[in-house]
This record gives sequence, C-alpha cells and structure tokens, in this order.
Amino acid sequence: MHVLLTNDDGIHAEGLWAVADLLTENPRVSRLEVIAPSVQQSGVSHSITYLSPLTPQRALVNNRQVWIVDGTPADCVKLGVISLLDQRPDLVLSGINEGLNTGINAVYSGTVAAAREATFFGIPAGAISLEYSDEMAFQDAARLTVEKILMMLEKLVDAKSSSTLLNVNIPTSAVASTDEASSVHWKVVPMKLSRHEDPYLVRQDPKQQNYYWSTDQPPVGLPGAENDVDSIAAGAITVTPMSFDLTDYRVLKNLDLG
Repeated sequence: MHVLLTNDDGIHAEGLWAVADLLTENPRVSRLEVIAPSVQQSGVSHSITYLSPLTPQRALVNNRQVWIVDGTPADCVKLGVISLLDQRPDLVLSGINEGLNTGINAVYSGTVAAAREATFFGIPAGAISLEYSDEMAFQDAARLTVEKILMMLEKLVDAKSSSTLLNVNIPTSAVASTDEASSVHWKVVPMKLSRHEDPYLVRQDPKQQNYYWSTDQPPVGLPGAENDVDSIAAGAITVTPMSFDLTDYRVLKNLDLG
C-alpha cells in the first residue's frame, strides 16, 4: 500500500514519527509519504488556505524526505493528492494527536479533518489520537494500534467504503497496560453529542482590556455508555466510523417549505 501520513501537531511532532517508524517497517506498506504542517495546527478543523499561496518545502527530517506545508492539515492532504504526489495514495493516516478527539471535539479537530479531506477524494483514512498525559507514550500507542488500523482500512477498501474515515482514540490506561492481550479492548461506538465544559479564562491586558483564552478541559465520561467519550473513560480504544455527508435525512423528506 501507498500511505500518506499527516497530522495537526506539526512536522516535528513525536506522535507523527512514532507512526512513521512503524509504517516504514510494515510489510503491507510499499511507499510512505509524510506531508505535515510546518507549525502546530490544533483546533483548525477543516480550514483550507485559499487567500494566500502555499509554499511547500521538500526537506530532510529524521532521515526521511518529507513535505513541509505552511498550511493546515486539510491543506496537506489536498495539496499532496492533487499536486505534490505523482501517485494517489491508497490510504491516509493522520496522527498520533497529542490529546483525544472524542465527542464534538472531533468536529474541531485538525487531525480528524485531514482524514476527512482524504475521503473527499475517495481515499479511506484513519485519525489517531492519544489521551493527554504528562508523559505521552506515542511509541507504545503506535505499536498498539497502527497494524490493526491498517487492517480495518484495508477492509474499507475491499468493501468500497472509500468515503469513510475511522476516528481512533486511545486512553492512557491502554498504553499503560502491562498485559495488552488480556486487558486492552477495542469498541466501535458513535461519537457523544452532548457539549462538555470548556470555559474561557478571563484576564486583563496591560491596558485593562479583557481577553478570553479558551481552555481545553477533556469531557467527563461515565464508564459503560455506548459512545466514544464514555468508552474511553472505561479504558477502551474507540473506533468511530465517520463520513462527510452533513445532510439531515430525518428532516430532508418532511421539511415544510410553506
């Protein structure tokens, strides 16, 4: 398989290279291209750059030739597929992100948006995120998940489900497990739709003007419920299939225009 790897934490992010190392060693992967943002792009969702030019740079990072893009994660995939690569990739992986992308945070996420951009082209994709901790175990998370994600994406290719992305989230308890075979479990679940608390900190600048700084408090889960947030709280690695069709089919047929 020809795999395109990207992220939203930037080209030097440890999570990106944990995945790159494993893909390089994987016999399923015949070609790996890394195209990532030049700087941190968390929370940009599906923004693209069109009011100014993009100036991608070919560079050597960690002994690998990569593309560094002065844009968003979605830019990286779009530019890569249309212009930078001589051959369309079979799969796109985005991550590993520093912090979960569960619940409605998946809508804000640049990591998930990069995978979603791939599905615009009919390319199955996976977004991978690891719960934040003081010591991020990216290498362990990659070893735990990348092979299985490749297998799941291959099945999507076989099933012609190329408009589907898999949003994979990994709790810290999974990578901290001493007996992976018996204690780590996976769940396929929908995203949690309720809003969680992420208040703004209010401060004053030197001229006594208020400014507001968004916090990033993780959603609180109730272990056991069948959604991504609560399943993470119960220690499961979650997989949420997503598509980009925003149509509300419940309303489509019955919307009253009068």
